[in-house]
Amino acid sequence: MDEQILDAQVRVLQRNVPSMVAGTVVTALATVHYFTPMLPRGLDLRHWLAAMLAVSAVRLGVMWLWRRDPAAEARPRRWAHWTLALSALTGLAWGSLAAIYMPTEASGYRPVLASLLMGVSAAVVVSQVTFYRAFAVFLVCMLVPALFSFAVLPGDVPRMLTIMLGFFLLLLLVGGHQSASASARSLQLQIELRDLARAEECARLSAERANAAKSQFLMNMSHELRTPMHAVMAYAQLGVTRSNEPRIRGYLERIHTSAGGLLALLGDLLDLARLETRRMEFRILPKDPLALVERVAAEFAPQVRQRGVRIEIAAADDLPLVPLDETRLAQVIRNLIANSFRYSPDQGTISIALGLALDASGRVFTLRVADEGVGIPEDELESVFEKFVQSSKTRSGAGGVGLGLAICREIVSAHGGTIRALPNEAGAVLEVMLPAPPAADAEPPSALAA
Repeated sequence: MDEQILDAQVRVLQRNVPSMVAGTVVTALATVHYFTPMLPRGLDLRHWLAAMLAVSAVRLGVMWLWRRDPAAEARPRRWAHWTLALSALTGLAWGSLAAIYMPTEASGYRPVLASLLMGVSAAVVVSQVTFYRAFAVFLVCMLVPALFSFAVLPGDVPRMLTIMLGFFLLLLLVGGHQSASASARSLQLQIELRDLARAEECARLSAERANAAKSQFLMNMSHELRTPMHAVMAYAQLGVTRSNEPRIRGYLERIHTSAGGLLALLGDLLDLARLETRRMEFRILPKDPLALVERVAAEFAPQVRQRGVRIEIAAADDLPLVPLDETRLAQVIRNLIANSFRYSPDQGTISIALGLALDASGRVFTLRVADEGVGIPEDELESVFEKFVQSSKTRSGAGGVGLGLAICREIVSAHGGTIRALPNEAGAVLEVMLPAPPAADAEPPSALAA
């Protein structure tokens, strides 16, 4: 962690180098222009300016090398040493103004020089305080020579300037340390958050790969198991037709029934795996929804007649042709009717309503299936659509593994629609909503629908 924080501090300083060098050059040129007439005879600030420009050029060169170093992040201490050395050189260059190029007393520019040094110190707070060692080295190398230079001069003004510079240096060192500590804590938090984000991303990718592998495994196993199950059912049915022994025939019928249930489960697993891996193909074409519902409902005629259950279908008069995959949506309708039939009481009623509605996306086709069974608790209206989840009122003794509604949601979502369970005091109500063509484009229902 310390290495990462040091790298972040060096990175901030290196990014600030262009602006620091630009400010240094402009200030140095102004200093040469205004202070040259005030210097004692024989002193020339052009030598100082050349030294300052040379140090600035070295700082730019080091910054260029740092940017081109592919392993800079792995060795921050090397670049930190360069930063400290250049900070010391820059500070000594500024401090030499007072140590070597002190203005004459008659010029009155000595307080101006002290103010210039304090101004440069204040500017460095913004650019270098993140890396406290470089900040402290710069201040000490700049202000300590100035302190000694003013301290050895006679008079009250130099003494006052010495005290002022010393207090200013102490203030900047203490305040800078507090700011640098806060900055280091902030950098530590940023690094920890970045590491957590990376770990979370790795975990997400790992989970996605595991989920994809699981779906692929389910798809492969479901596909491979369907062939032997068909053989089991075929031989069981053959035994039922040829056996003259009632007891043996009963055993074979149970085998056939159990194999059929297992085959249906394998089919659900295969469908779920195909949907999750986006390998299920859809052929969405305009179809008559009423004719589709009536055809699927007719498949349940023997079962509902045996228990006295009624299936009532009510449709709006202006139903258009709805874009859908007939085979897949039939699977959804079949699942909804089968669930309602499974939980409906004898002599009960299953109501299927088809209509049109408006929502935020425009006109939608609605298919609502309601029964008179045990219903769905309000706190489970959403969870019943999750994989391998059943309602608490139906999970015992009802059979199934909780895949039907999950598959329905995937199929409906592939159509751009939604499916939901509605709160109801008696029985379950499930509603499918699919995008419907705008009213101007709607085609009249077919003769069968009418």
